[in-house]
Amino acid sequence: MEWNDAKKVNARLIELGVTPSVEVAVYPVITDVREMLEYDCNDSAEALPAMSKALALFDDDYVTRSMIQEFIVDEQDHYNWVRQHLNLIDEIGLENYLIEQLGD
Repeated sequence: MEWNDAKKVNARLIELGVTPSVEVAVYPVITDVREMLEYDCNDSAEALPAMSKALALFDDDYVTRSMIQEFIVDEQDHYNWVRQHLNLIDEIGLENYLIEQLGD
């Protein structure tokens, strides 16, 4: 979902004459579920303030502002989901968490 939202926002920015910058992030090799969730959580925590700054640039453009707001809501939901799963690991332990995930 986030990828499709990002494509829509970038397409809108191009329509407005803005050239979106694309950065290729170095993604570390992660072999542990908790480490993966922590990395994802930190990534979202850093992205949310940047998205809010971008939102402020489009106060006079309802369409673009709405698209960015949807993207922020999705990212916030994702951040909350990851935090919830990290808290669950803290509460029940990694092994029990993994067993629980296999049951779904």
